Amino acid sequence: MRVVLVLATAGLLAGSLSAARAGEWCGFLDKDHAPVHCGYSSLNQCQQALLDQKGAYCMPSPDFAQTKTVRRRG
Repeated sequence: MRVVLVLATAGLLAGSLSAARAGEWCGFLDKDHAPVHCGYSSLNQCQQALLDQKGAYCMPSPDFAQTKTVRRRG
């Protein structure tokens, strides 16, 4: 259940940001008490860093996402 919530949140955040202008990304493992590592400059960099980790995910940094304004098409 936790994984679904995190993936849904990450999907919404990723959809509101373009990968080219993403800024900072975070990576984490889907395990209890696993640390979240942020500071990746691109989604690709995050994915490459977590490539060998089973159950690893990348998402936009919550701090970065809160500072961006999303334009909605009318």
